[in-house]
Amino acid sequence: MNRRLLIACAAAATVAAATACTSPSPDPTIETIPWVPVSAQLAAFDSCDDALEGIQDAAIAAFSQWEFDDLARNGGEEFAVEDSGATSAEAPTQAAGDDAFSGTNNAVAGVDEPDIVKTDGTFVYSVIDYSKLRAVDVRTGEVAAEHDLADDAWNHQLFLGDDELLLMSSLSAERGDEWVNEFRLERLDTASLEVLDTFTMEGSMVDARLVDGEVRLAIGSQPLIQPVWDTLYTGEADESDIADAVRDTELEDWLPSFEVNGEAHEVDCAEIAHPERFTGASVSVLALPADGGWTEAAPQTVMVDGETVHGTTDSLYLAHYDYAWGDDEAKAESEIYRFVFDGGQARLAGEAAVPGSLLNQYSLSEFDGHLRVATTEDPTGGGCGPWIDCLWGGQPAEDAEPSKSTVTVFAVGDDSLEKTGSVTDLGVDEQIYAVRFIGDTGYVVTFRQTDPLYTIDLADPANPVVTGELKITGYSGYLHPVGPDRLLGVGQEATAEGQTTGLQVSLFDTAAAEATVLDQYYREGADSPVQWDPHAFLYWEDASIAALPVSDWDMEYQSGVLVLDIGADTLTEAAWIDHSAADVDPYNTQILRTVVIGDQLWTLSNAGLQSNDLGGDYAQTAWIGW
Repeated sequence: MNRRLLIACAAAATVAAATACTSPSPDPTIETIPWVPVSAQLAAFDSCDDALEGIQDAAIAAFSQWEFDDLARNGGEEFAVEDSGATSAEAPTQAAGDDAFSGTNNAVAGVDEPDIVKTDGTFVYSVIDYSKLRAVDVRTGEVAAEHDLADDAWNHQLFLGDDELLLMSSLSAERGDEWVNEFRLERLDTASLEVLDTFTMEGSMVDARLVDGEVRLAIGSQPLIQPVWDTLYTGEADESDIADAVRDTELEDWLPSFEVNGEAHEVDCAEIAHPERFTGASVSVLALPADGGWTEAAPQTVMVDGETVHGTTDSLYLAHYDYAWGDDEAKAESEIYRFVFDGGQARLAGEAAVPGSLLNQYSLSEFDGHLRVATTEDPTGGGCGPWIDCLWGGQPAEDAEPSKSTVTVFAVGDDSLEKTGSVTDLGVDEQIYAVRFIGDTGYVVTFRQTDPLYTIDLADPANPVVTGELKITGYSGYLHPVGPDRLLGVGQEATAEGQTTGLQVSLFDTAAAEATVLDQYYREGADSPVQWDPHAFLYWEDASIAALPVSDWDMEYQSGVLVLDIGADTLTEAAWIDHSAADVDPYNTQILRTVVIGDQLWTLSNAGLQSNDLGGDYAQTAWIGW
């Protein structure tokens, strides 16, 4: 489903809900309540009956905002169908040496993120082409084992533990007369790829983290209320008819069920939290041991549409974007919920709200007992960026305030997030395109026509201060530390009017209060997925190189991996590696990931796996086609 359509329809349902969920309404309709910020204040239900009544009240209030005739003509199904202790957020430093190998480009050291490729230095495990999970032995250059993936599965991701491989997938599953999305987590033997344990839950993975042998999951679910939609689709239903249909639903229609090794379970009513206003969608947070032996799970469920997850060794942060839809101007905030884990049990341990929307997980950072959050308030509705359409169609009201960005700081308590300070008015009339927090310094890129790279001193949590504003043409969509006082930016060059022209990689000196540009690499007509997918980026400190997949449309289409030598103050193209020798469709040779193992640089595409010497002329040394 188109992401913008899903967002728009979910937003339409988010506008208002009953404040009290405990007293029955004598009339099946509920009076519309104007949108006001939720400010992340959660409450629990007193009982399962209380939960059902509260959820129904909230849904009826949401439906009251819809134009039923228009919704019936458009099908209306978007509401019910899902889209097919760390102290630093600095990037982990890759180990060096002859036996060293690279890992996933994670945001936080010690916190692994799911990806399509994992390696232990001997085997490369990949779910590149959606048909098979493969284990390639890099010592022999042969596929050592394969595991067939379900035909109706998608969004395959991997974790690699000490002795276990974890495969995550989304599937279509039948529940009664309805088809639902189902999240599946399988624990596999690393040698045979045999399935040893299975966990499934209705919904789709928002994100996951692997920390100290524990898999932490955030799974989003939508309600299964087909009878409500059937009533709506008649085109003759009014608010009272819809309210009656909602009142006929059961609690299991709103909450996801799950199975642990085939044994069915339901979400505990005591583990459901809800804000003042919600629609019926939910996110469940839980943890499972990576080494298996799964017999049960204990989800903590929050009645929100969570979109962004940031993990540290101690915490998992879930951000939910909440906004009014259909008003004359945008009104929005992001609510942030902190979860901690004890013995596999997830527990809510703090809530906060910030103005506007987050770009991605790099907009969040926990450091020295404080959470830093970068957001943009946007008159077009927020959520805009180089890869996401503006919710309000990109047309703000004539008298709307210009967009601006803010960094807000919270003290992280045992069970609280308390605001300590903020700095705002960054990039007025612009959007955030990249964020990186390194220690007690934040770097924020905003863009409309030029690229201000803001440097923010966060040493005093009560008084964040902008110390620098470097303006250059173009923008960086991803920022990565590449040594002391050095920051690499991957993005696009642009004209003075803001028209992008090609790939630009910038090396910044961050030693002073304001960053300066040391060198830039430019490739006309080219682009890199690193700008929206940081897992595609590789920085190998031992060789002082960066590798990034690139697609180039300048003269004729070509794709490959660009390897850049990073000097003290220079960027130099060291190699261009591609899979063009493979006799397949050139679009299947797009390189998706790059991995270092020993003295070899391995690149993976839908066509196969290739190794090249690391350094020198980067000569090809092996090819394993699929």
